[in-house]
Amino acid sequence: MNTTKLSHQCYGVTSDGKTLVISSDDKCTRVNLIDMSQTNLEGVVKLKSISLFQGNIYGSVFYEDQVRCYKSTGELLWTFQSHDIDYSGGLAIDQNGFVFISSYEKNKIVVVSPDGKTSKTVISEADGIKSPVAIDINRETGLMLVSSDISDDNCDQTGFVYKI
Repeated sequence: MNTTKLSHQCYGVTSDGKTLVISSDDKCTRVNLIDMSQTNLEGVVKLKSISLFQGNIYGSVFYEDQVRCYKSTGELLWTFQSHDIDYSGGLAIDQNGFVFISSYEKNKIVVVSPDGKTSKTVISEADGIKSPVAIDINRETGLMLVSSDISDDNCDQTGFVYKI
């Protein structure tokens, strides 16, 4: 087991087994898991939840209600913003590169196309979720897990499982 020191806090973390990416408000670091070398990704900032897919870094920007996609080098590929996303939280990517994002204030899960150009609400309060926070997708089975409140007082929380 290895330990790596960072020059910043950790808000989001993801790995594909070869690379580890750690994000915070003001920095993002890529760690090569073979030799543990670190690279600061200039311009990759404010990412809360992050994920890796086919060499790209995807992240949610909580207070700006955005989803961003970067090359592994830190070059911005696209930014997506929609009125359907309010306090973007959890982020997960399916086997086809579709980006699923939780919208805490809008009580929904929104899916963004792999090119960041279009979106659609796929799960809403009508499906039983309220203030979804975290999501994860098993790319092999196509199952998505969503953590959510189920009452107005934020005291009753549960996990929902959906087939995508």
